Amino acid sequence: MNFQEDILPSLGVEMEMPTAHAMTGRSHPVGPFFRNLLNLWKTRNVSASLLQSQGLDYGITSPNGLHSLDNAYNNLESSLGPVSPGPDSLDILKNIIARELCDIDSVLACEEAMVINFSEHPCVSVDEDFYYRVRAPRSLYDYQVLHRGWNHMSGFDAKAHNSPSTSIPFDQSISALNCLLALTPAFIALYANSPFEGGKITGFKENRLNIWARQMDCSRMSGDHKLHRPPGQPFRNFAGYLSWMFGPGTQMWFADIQTHVKNPDTMYLVQGDPPLLDFLHGGKQFAYPFGGGPGKIVSPSLETLFYHQFTQYTECRLRYGLKDKGPDPGEFLDTMDNRPDKLEELFAQHISHCYLEGRAAGANFADKELIQLDQGEIPASVTVSPSALQAGLLANLSKTKQLVGRYAWRDLMGLRMEAAKKGLAAEFGGIKVRDLCARTLETAGQGLKSEQAWMLAYPLWVLETGKTGADRALERFGKIPGPAEERIWNLILERRMVPLLPFNSGQ
Repeated sequence: MNFQEDILPSLGVEMEMPTAHAMTGRSHPVGPFFRNLLNLWKTRNVSASLLQSQGLDYGITSPNGLHSLDNAYNNLESSLGPVSPGPDSLDILKNIIARELCDIDSVLACEEAMVINFSEHPCVSVDEDFYYRVRAPRSLYDYQVLHRGWNHMSGFDAKAHNSPSTSIPFDQSISALNCLLALTPAFIALYANSPFEGGKITGFKENRLNIWARQMDCSRMSGDHKLHRPPGQPFRNFAGYLSWMFGPGTQMWFADIQTHVKNPDTMYLVQGDPPLLDFLHGGKQFAYPFGGGPGKIVSPSLETLFYHQFTQYTECRLRYGLKDKGPDPGEFLDTMDNRPDKLEELFAQHISHCYLEGRAAGANFADKELIQLDQGEIPASVTVSPSALQAGLLANLSKTKQLVGRYAWRDLMGLRMEAAKKGLAAEFGGIKVRDLCARTLETAGQGLKSEQAWMLAYPLWVLETGKTGADRALERFGKIPGPAEERIWNLILERRMVPLLPFNSGQ
């Protein structure tokens, strides 16, 4: 184990949760949910604040994080943490997740709604009326649709993931990022949970992952077509990562914003949407506001680089904070252009925090079938296990790099979509995803303390039985009597999330 004095890193998680009506199973855009949740927390003297935009409630901030929406009112999102580094940070995160799901289940019941155990609602018809009716009130979405040309509505059947965040020393971040991208097929296969779409079987175990091509391959920006797919080779260094995201063939988003990056009041754009690195090279430039209004002169700043961190959509992102405005732009560009191997050293002086955001695991929750196994560790570990898996791999980074080094990068990238199609039966280039999953779980387990190893119980059970969330859903769908349309609604009702109180192994 690579922990120094058994200290786990800082941890967080973004959980997305498809909501459905508890009586019909139909996709349910939440109503007074956030005010009811706020009222519940007031009874416990929890300090929390309601978030509004365009006259609509869209979230709450609390000491545990941000409780909001992913794109639309039929897909809740809880961004929990960060939990400070310590020997029990994973246990603390596990308890926060359990309490969050209990509270959400309780409050949803007030509007006869529930969270369902799928990473995509199995039966939603999405058209423009539905899209604009349930879309979250965020100005960024108009920019994506009207300026970049995205098919944003393609994700409005509540495609959902479980996204762990794990802090990492900045000087290890690129090698760790490469490892998590390489092991994406294991995360996809173990947490596959979306075999249906629009009331039909799709032929994919994790159909959720088709969202990115549908949303962005119609974009008028060529860089959008590129940045939802993994790179053709591992990144050599931080400069290589930035060049991939912001170099030739890519298009920047905004030169300046006012207020929050995901819901700005005003976005200032540069004519022609140049690559971000070209913009930084260009000196002072005129920027015009998206949606109309007076323009202004903007000066390139490394804050612009910071704002663009989220603008790649692969299964792992590098995220960081700046203690100040970052390096001098001229020094940054000179280092990028002439001494790229020294960029980490330059940047490290300005980094306040650094973490990796995993995005490969589909949303999974405990349900009645898992509870009936009468093996408490399995259902209790479902939602925390992606965090435990990622934390264990990064804590055991030297062994994780050895594991990844056993395979050709191109074969692992080819296995990625095979895992989305076939789950645990996937194979590519002679690699069986089952073998990769077994080695990934073994390596992660070695990076966890013995008393936390139970948090991998769910993926270990999935690997042993071959029963991913998708496989269990398809098996049950085949056994329910009646017409296919009735069967799918019955299946949705059966797959209600069962919230669990905080659990410790051996209870």
